[in-house]
Amino acid sequence: MNSVFNLALLTSFCAAVLVALMSAPLIEIIMTALLLALVFFSKDDQNSQLLTFCFAVVFVLSSIVVYILETVVYPSVNGGFFQNIYAFSSQLLLSMLLLFILKHRMTVAVLLTRGKSASVFEKNYAEGPLYLLVMVLVFVDFMALMENFLRNLEHIGVREETARTFWEVTFFYDYFAYLKAVPMLLCVTILYVGLIVRTKRQPIQG
Repeated sequence: MNSVFNLALLTSFCAAVLVALMSAPLIEIIMTALLLALVFFSKDDQNSQLLTFCFAVVFVLSSIVVYILETVVYPSVNGGFFQNIYAFSSQLLLSMLLLFILKHRMTVAVLLTRGKSASVFEKNYAEGPLYLLVMVLVFVDFMALMENFLRNLEHIGVREETARTFWEVTFFYDYFAYLKAVPMLLCVTILYVGLIVRTKRQPIQG
């Protein structure tokens, strides 16, 4: 077993366990289960394993952040406005982290393989679509955060008569889970398609 496979497998397994223990939404449980399955499907392709590892790492961090928010932050913060600031800000930071990791995937590859694997540095046609989908996730998180401020202007010094106009602006709040679920599932689909394309185009090399 190569080191990238071991890391991807361990991280994906931890993500699946943590998400299940946190009673996360069904979509996240499905996502982590699919990532775990994808690790086994790509057991001979370190390139695809690395991309899967990138997503699994963020899922692990997300579970840890949610636990901290629910056990430490929320009990000490009064009001949905401030709780939502922490929630949407953390989601935004995690999405930006995923974007950063994908952008610097080659650097991650060097750190994990020490340059000993050729296939991990090859171009993966899934990278472009994945980068675009993660940018969509960043956009959704950012808009949800901005909408939270807009909906609660009275908390940041705006007169209530004016702020009341925006109290019903709840699109991203109401559909946040769905707006995140679609690109997340598409990411897993693209990861699988990328693996299939690489497998059919050329023999996998270590």
